[in-house]
Formats: sequence, C-alpha cells, structure tokens
Amino acid sequence: MRRGQQALHCVDDRGSVLIIGIGLVVVCLLGFAIVADASSAYLQRRALMSSADGAALAGAQAIDLDSYYVRGAGTGTRLEPGAVISAARAHIRAVAPDATIERIMTDGVHVRVQLSAPVRIPFLGAGRTERVRVQGSARLDFRPT
Repeated sequence: MRRGQQALHCVDDRGSVLIIGIGLVVVCLLGFAIVADASSAYLQRRALMSSADGAALAGAQAIDLDSYYVRGAGTGTRLEPGAVISAARAHIRAVAPDATIERIMTDGVHVRVQLSAPVRIPFLGAGRTERVRVQGSARLDFRPT
C-alpha cells in the first residue's frame, strides 16, 4: 500500500468534542427549564393554598356579634353567612387579586373556600394556560369557660 491510499482510510475525529459539548449544554438547559417550571408551578399552588386557608380563617372569624355580645361564646355562637362571604372575598382581593373564587360555603360552624388561578410556567409552558384549583377550610372553634 502506498502512503496516499493509507491516508484516505483514516477517519478525522476533529470537531466531535464540540458536538458532544453542545449536546451536553442543550441537555443541561432542558433539565434546568424542567426543574424551574416544576418549582414555579409548585410555589404558585402553595401560594394559592395559603390564600384559600387565609380566606377561610377570615370567614371563620365572622361570627354573629349580636348573639356573641348577648350570650357570650357558646354552642349557640354561629357564623353569619353574609359576613363570612364578605370577609373571605376581602381577604382574597387583598392577597390574591388574580384568583377566581369558585365557591365559599358555610354551615354556621365550618367555612370552605375554593379558589382557582392560572399557572404561569416560565419556560416550557409559554402560551399554555392551565388553572390550578385548591380548597381551604376553617372551623369556628372555642372552649366555653
């Protein structure tokens, strides 16, 4: 074999490290985007849950004041439905103005608040609008003396 023919059979490896490096960078960026999106969605859901819990607590503090001042705290102390709804709405407007109130329910002792809000995902969810729904609850509780 001559020298010219031997050179044609050699494979040139130059540039393959660059391709592997670019692939590694792309994979790392994709992994970062997935972790950032998942973290963002989780934190937004937790914030909405906190808002629902706070609204339920605000509603659970809206007792029938006339009954409370006449009889004191006892088993007859109930929640006033109108006051529960307005206190819960005011709390939600203050802490989560973009949340949608799905439902506010009370039976005179318990308060349940259901909220929903759009989840804004920064990287991979651009253009998609998904909503998260949560529920918070509280109970009027006291210890008669």
